[in-house]
Amino acid sequence: MLRVSDDPPRQQAGEQQDQSSAPAATSSSSNTPPTYLTVDKKKRQVTLTETHSSATMAPSERGPMVSAPKMFAFDALFTTEDSQQDICGTALSEVIPAVLEGSDGCLLSLGYPGAGQSRTMFGTVTSPPGDLGAIPCAISWLYKGINEKRQKSGARFSVRVSALGVNATKPGSSSRDLLAGHATGN
Repeated sequence: MLRVSDDPPRQQAGEQQDQSSAPAATSSSSNTPPTYLTVDKKKRQVTLTETHSSATMAPSERGPMVSAPKMFAFDALFTTEDSQQDICGTALSEVIPAVLEGSDGCLLSLGYPGAGQSRTMFGTVTSPPGDLGAIPCAISWLYKGINEKRQKSGARFSVRVSALGVNATKPGSSSRDLLAGHATGN
């Protein structure tokens, strides 16, 4: 749930940044690798910076390779301490009603391999009903909403669902259809 923001972040005098990672890449003699992603939970903003440190480049080399930081606002940020109910309640509360009104919906989970995205999205085989993953929860809420609308207005619906897993840990990585084993036909 990220959206592009063209406005630079505003910081009032005396305000401290609450960031979950270090500031963007800078030229320094330390051995710490530069950070290209900063997350400011308080301002609900993610900032991506260029991958080449312009401070170490000659002005003639900078040219079009150097770009301004890209800033994205986010609606919510979840950690492993958050319950599935909190994640689903927050992430789906606006998506499902919009889908029922005819819009497309997208739910995105990002993280390092093995960080729990599959559990967040699908739950586990032994998950109690109140601890479903976001996808089963979304489908349940969607069909409940469809049934309510159908009873009220007799509306007809067509539903298409996709779930992709993308592994971008190495060049040439591709996506896979996470629902391929569950397909029952068109």
